[in-house]
Amino acid sequence: MTESPGTSASAVPAARVWWRRLAARLPTVAWLTAMWVVLWGDPSPGTVVAGAAVAALCYSAARLPHIPVRLGFRPLHALRLAARVAYDMLVSSLRVAFHGVWRPRRTNGAIVAVPMRTDSDFLLAILSALLSMVTGTLVIELNRNQRVVYVHGLPVNDAGAVRGLRAQVRRTEELLVRAFGTAEDLEMFERLAGLPEEAEAAAAAAAGRAAGEHTRREGE
Repeated sequence: MTESPGTSASAVPAARVWWRRLAARLPTVAWLTAMWVVLWGDPSPGTVVAGAAVAALCYSAARLPHIPVRLGFRPLHALRLAARVAYDMLVSSLRVAFHGVWRPRRTNGAIVAVPMRTDSDFLLAILSALLSMVTGTLVIELNRNQRVVYVHGLPVNDAGAVRGLRAQVRRTEELLVRAFGTAEDLEMFERLAGLPEEAEAAAAAAAGRAAGEHTRREGE
């Protein structure tokens, strides 16, 4: 039996829409799989396959809405980011262990506010995860409107340690933006990076309020 032209024409767009939906969800499944492997600490094929299965099952069961992923990828900067995070994890582990064994009573923690220079939700989420992976640092709060991340650091015993923690957070942010940021993310980062810290925080807060107002108007 010969199919009518209308049937074949409608089948092709439906297949295309299905493939588009699958391709749009692959980045989220891949990210969840990567987080599974990181949490298990075992990059074996079995762990990857199990992580992909769990990620796909959770994604399907939760019926998460489609969120367009706007990220770039620059392999050289991505390698620099991975190397820096690995270095920070090693050094911070040794530092925390030293202070915990030899100076337990003189080891203090502090919450440090660090202004951000990116407006990407995905980059901010990835940054929070990367910072929390490092021993002795934990993201307590992320103020999306003012673009300020609050990080608990350990040990933080003086003003020099506060500056060091803030420099670590901003260095990780820069490497992340250069590795995975879009052209717009890089442009905003370069613009805010040239401002003093107070002016930078004010500009970031103003831009965040403008972005929020624009989003609210679009939703009306």
